[in-house]
Amino acid sequence: MATEDNLDWSQLVKGPIVTAEHRNANHRIVAATEILQQTARHFAKVLNERARLLADSAQFEAALHDAAAIRVLLPGSGLGYLCTGDVYCQQGRYAAAVAIFDQGLEVVPESDPCYQQLQQHRIIAVTKNSKRVDFISQLPLDVVITNILPRMNHVFFSESPCELLYVSHAWQERVLKQPGLQFSFGQNVDTFNKGHSQLIRFAPHLQKLEGTLKRDAALNDLFSRAHFSNLKQLSVSCRGTTLRDPLVESLKLIGHSLTDLTVLRCPGVQLRDILETCPNLVSLKTSSVDIVMPLSPSSLYPKMEHLVLDDIPDSARTYDSMVDVISEFPSLLSLGVSPTPYSFPLISVHEYCPYLQVMFCETMRDDVDTRNLRPDRKGITSAYLGSGGFYLQDDLIDYLLQNRNTIQVFEFGAELEDGHDPIWNISSGRLMRRQQQSSQLDPSPSEILFPHLIQLDFRNLSTQQSMPLLKWIVLNAPNLKVIQLDDIQFTPDITDALIKMKHLSKIQLDFKNYVFYGVDMPDSYTGVTQFFEHHIAMGDQSTLQHLGILFDDLHISQFEWLSMLSRLRRLKNLELSTTMAMTGHCKQVMAEIFQGCPALETLTLDAWRGFADGVMESLCQLSHVRCITIRGGSLSKDNLFSIVKMPSLERLLFRDCSVPDEVLSLLQHVMPKVKVEYYY
Repeated sequence: MATEDNLDWSQLVKGPIVTAEHRNANHRIVAATEILQQTARHFAKVLNERARLLADSAQFEAALHDAAAIRVLLPGSGLGYLCTGDVYCQQGRYAAAVAIFDQGLEVVPESDPCYQQLQQHRIIAVTKNSKRVDFISQLPLDVVITNILPRMNHVFFSESPCELLYVSHAWQERVLKQPGLQFSFGQNVDTFNKGHSQLIRFAPHLQKLEGTLKRDAALNDLFSRAHFSNLKQLSVSCRGTTLRDPLVESLKLIGHSLTDLTVLRCPGVQLRDILETCPNLVSLKTSSVDIVMPLSPSSLYPKMEHLVLDDIPDSARTYDSMVDVISEFPSLLSLGVSPTPYSFPLISVHEYCPYLQVMFCETMRDDVDTRNLRPDRKGITSAYLGSGGFYLQDDLIDYLLQNRNTIQVFEFGAELEDGHDPIWNISSGRLMRRQQQSSQLDPSPSEILFPHLIQLDFRNLSTQQSMPLLKWIVLNAPNLKVIQLDDIQFTPDITDALIKMKHLSKIQLDFKNYVFYGVDMPDSYTGVTQFFEHHIAMGDQSTLQHLGILFDDLHISQFEWLSMLSRLRRLKNLELSTTMAMTGHCKQVMAEIFQGCPALETLTLDAWRGFADGVMESLCQLSHVRCITIRGGSLSKDNLFSIVKMPSLERLLFRDCSVPDEVLSLLQHVMPKVKVEYYY
C-alpha cells in the first residue's frame, strides 16, 4: 500500500526532523508547521463547538464523530477526550464517560489546558454513575404492586439469595405485598427436612409455589416447618416416584387455601385425594393421576371451573367413568381429557356442565387462554378434538348443532365413523335426517349454521371419509378467518367456498406423499392454484395475509406453482416447512418467491433435515421482512451471510438449529440492531 494511503493526520502538525538544509528552508518549515498547528487547534476548536451543539440537539452519534476527529487530529490534547466524555454524560452513559476521561488523563500532560477539567468532569461522572434512585420507596404502594413488580416477572428460588428482598425494609415490604409472589424449590429436590431458608422465612407471604420432587422427598416436611397461609397456587411434578401418603398429607396442610393446583406424573395419587383435601380449587391440572372419585354419592365441586386430566389410565376411558367425573363439576368452563376416552359423552356433556366453553380431547393446548371465560355464558366456543380415538359422525354433527350459535374455534384430528344406522346424511353440502322424527336441533334450510366460527382445523385421520362433513361446515361458516387443511381436501367445492369468503386471512396447507397413506396422489393442485390466482387477482384488496405450507415427505422443488406466491400483494407472514431437506434444487423456487411478496414482514423456514449451502441466497431480496425464524439442522456460512444481508431485519430466531455460541455472538456483533434469539 502506498505511503500516502496511510497518513496519520496528527503527524502533520508535528515539527519534522530536518537532516539537511537548503538555503533558509529550515526556518520556513518551522513557520509552516506553526501555521498548521494553529490551523489544527482552530479546526479542533470549531469541531468541539459543533459537537457541543450537536449533543444539545440530541444528535449524539454525530457529536461523538466530531469528538473522535479531535482526538485523531490532536491526540496529545485533552480537548478531544473532554468533548467525548461530556457527550457520554449527556447521554447518561457515565461509565463510558469515566473510561474516556481516564484514558485522557493517562496520555495528556498535566500542563495541558484541559487537564484539570478532565479531572473535575471525571469526578462528576463517577458521582453520577454511583447514584441510585430508590424509586420503589418513593412511589405509591399501589403503583409499585400493580404496575412495576408484575413487569419484572420474577420467580424467587428457595435456595438462592433473593436480592430484591434485601435492598431495604421498604423494598421488602413492597415486594412481599405483590400479588402472585412466586417461589420455586427447584427441579431435583430430594429432601425438605432442611434447607430452603428463603422459602421458610417468607412462607406467610407466598402465593405461588412450583418445583419437581425427586425420589422420596416429602412436601409435608416443608409445609410443617412454616405457615403457608396465603398459598393459592401449587405446581408439583413428581417424576413418577413420589409416594402417595406424603403428598396427601402435604395437601391436608395447605389444601384449604389452594385455588389452583397442578400435579404431574404422580401415578400413586388418586383424584379423590386432591378433591377431598382441596375443597376450594378453581383450577386443577393432573397427569398420570388415578381417576378415582370421592365415595360420597352427593359430592359436588361447584367452585371448580378449569379441569385438565392428562394421561388418564385405560380404566377411566369409558363412557360411564367420564360421566362420573364431569357430573361432579357443574361449573366447569374448560375441560381437557387425554387420551381420548373410548366413548366420550360428547352430546351429553352440556347436561352436566352447562357453562362449559372450551374443551380439549387428546390435545392439550397451552396457547389457548382460558382465564377470561365468563361464568354466565353457555355453549362451547372452542373445541379441540385431537388425533386420538374416533367419533361417530352423528355425535359430531349433533355436537356442532348444539353449539352452532357459540362455536368459534373447531379443530378435528381424530377418526370419523358412520356407525350403525346413522341418523344424519350429508349430500352436496346439505344436511338431511335419515329418520322421520324431527328434533329441535334440525336447522332450517336457509339458516347460516355457524355464523361465529372463525377458525377451523380439519386435518384428520379420516381425510376422504370426512370430506362431506368438511364441506357442510365450510359452506355454513361464511365468516371464517383461519383454516387448516390437507391438500387433498382442497376440492373444487371447497375452493369455491373459500374464494367467496370475505374475511379469510390465514390458511395452513399440509401436502403429503399419499403413497404412504394408501390413497392416490392428486393429479394436480388445481384447487390450490385457483385459490391463489383469485387472491393474486384481488391485488391490494386480498384478505390473505398469513400462509403456512408443510411438505410431508415431499421436496419443495417439486412444486413449480409456488412461484406464484410472489404475486400475493398483501401476504405478511409466510411459513415454508418440509420434513425433508431444503436442497440446492430449492434455490430457484425460493428466488422466484422472494423476488415479490412486497408486504412480507415475517418469514419462517423449517427444514427437518437441514439446509443446503447457499439455499438462502435470495433472502436479501426481501426488503421489508423484519423477523425471520429458522428451524432444523445446521447453517453454512453462506446461509448465515445471506441472513446478515437482509436489509430490514429486526429479529432473528433459531429453533432446533445447530448454531455454536461463538456464531451467535458474531451475528449479534455484525447485526447490533437485530435481536438474535436461540431456542433448542
